[in-house]
Amino acid sequence: MGKADQKDSKKTKKHKKKKGFVRENLESIIIAVALAFVLRIFVVEAFKIPTGSMAPTLLGQHKSVKCPNCAWKFKTNYSLNHVKCSNCFYKIRISDYRKRGGNRILVNKFVYDFGKPKRWDVAVFKYPFNDVACLSCGFSSSQSMLCEKCSNVAKKENYFKSKINNIKGFLGVTQYHKVVCNSCDTVDAITCKSCGSTNVHVVRKNYIKRLVGLPDEKLQILNGDIYINDKIERKPEMVQEALWVPVFNSNYPAKQEIVQNWEVKDKFWDVSAKQLQLRLSEGAEQKSYISFKRKITDFNVYNNEINDAINGDVMINFDVSISVNNGGVSIILQENEKTIEAYVASGAGKNKTHLKVSGSIVKSDPEVFMEPGKGYKIGFANVDNKIILKLNDSVVFSYAYDTDLSSFNDYTKFSELKLGGENTAAVFKNISIFRDIYYTDAGEWGTLKPLEIGNNEYFFLGDNSRNSNDSRFWKIVPESNMVGKAFMVFWPPSTIKYVR
Repeated sequence: MGKADQKDSKKTKKHKKKKGFVRENLESIIIAVALAFVLRIFVVEAFKIPTGSMAPTLLGQHKSVKCPNCAWKFKTNYSLNHVKCSNCFYKIRISDYRKRGGNRILVNKFVYDFGKPKRWDVAVFKYPFNDVACLSCGFSSSQSMLCEKCSNVAKKENYFKSKINNIKGFLGVTQYHKVVCNSCDTVDAITCKSCGSTNVHVVRKNYIKRLVGLPDEKLQILNGDIYINDKIERKPEMVQEALWVPVFNSNYPAKQEIVQNWEVKDKFWDVSAKQLQLRLSEGAEQKSYISFKRKITDFNVYNNEINDAINGDVMINFDVSISVNNGGVSIILQENEKTIEAYVASGAGKNKTHLKVSGSIVKSDPEVFMEPGKGYKIGFANVDNKIILKLNDSVVFSYAYDTDLSSFNDYTKFSELKLGGENTAAVFKNISIFRDIYYTDAGEWGTLKPLEIGNNEYFFLGDNSRNSNDSRFWKIVPESNMVGKAFMVFWPPSTIKYVR
């Protein structure tokens, strides 16, 4: 072989090698894109939260604010110019604060192929109304996906063909969207409400809300709570932990007192910026209590609305130390005519640690008590008709009670939270107060009267109840509209968390 032939051979090999390298990389890119496309369609998809209807669980466009009066940090609606701090009620000008984008979440799109949706899931679904734009006359409207014949849920038929028709519509070709009723099998076309044309462009939006009502149930929203088949529906612990809304934190004292936090009616209390001190003399048979002065309502700092629905579902956590080995420490919640008292004894005295409801002891434990000179964490919650008392993060009492809907005639009009004790001296620090999510009675469905949910139908609510377009206004979501379950916030990095 001559030198020229050897040269040509080397060039050919080099060319083949280069071609093979490019081809391998191109194939890798194509496979990666294809896999990403398949994952997005069938497995996991990322969504961006546009609004605050699920705040504080999920945030739409918002502003991060730090109160100049108490240093409390919170998130609020980006469109506001002024907000009121939820901790100290100081009015803050936020028009110059930087707007931040909504949370980005990951949604599991195959989970409901292997099991039914569960109550309290945060789920993505197709909004049961279509945005319809007529390509013939230009009229736009929002149309329900309810069957005009039997008023039950209809679903889109031939979805893939509709996608093709959308493309044709933009090219000037007539589109024709059909829907089929789940109940009576009536097939109809989506038409323009103005001119009757079937040449329309249909847009279906994705919504995200919390699943509250399941198929074949009777649902009612009453006094901020969810009742299923006339029984209150209690949230699982992990869900409840995610839904507590902060009301007050003593570790963020206000420089300027806008509202009075605590009310004292006797001489036994010393109130300072970060702690409450009770001074009762040893051996004296005395009781004393301090009241949280502010009303606990469904105020949501994200909306910055002044709301006055009294919320009796509250939680208080605090650290306490005692110096007298005789009496005990109490947390008292007064809700209308009902009084709940959780009492933790100091030392092995004659009084036992107990729980009272309307004057009657429903739980007691002589083995649970505090020792003088030691610090303790106490947690007390009354939520969804369930009372929980914790000492150093361990549950001491858990007591559930029912509300008889047949005799229910009023909402919570009065609620008061008190701290105190008897025959003891105590120091209370690190006090934090929370309220439960409060579902308002706005809208028609499930509020004015109980709603019967049909087969393969679901009822959804937003966590930001006063600022949420949900099933209270447009009834139910059919199973065929379900997209998947949200499981993680992945952006921005500072908000990464699992969705509960």
